[in-house]
Amino acid sequence: MTAPRKTGGPRSCYKKNGAPKAAYATAKAAERAIPRTSSGLRPYECAKHGWHLGH
Repeated sequence: MTAPRKTGGPRSCYKKNGAPKAAYATAKAAERAIPRTSSGLRPYECAKHGWHLGH
């Protein structure tokens, strides 16, 4: 299990505009999808979809 978030509520499967976040089958697949220029983006587990990326 990942560490709890410092601020904010529970993690969501949807973006702020309501669009679904990209889902990945494994944590490794999600890590590979992180752009080199991003800062602090990490995969987190989701019971419904597998893995999502978030801060």
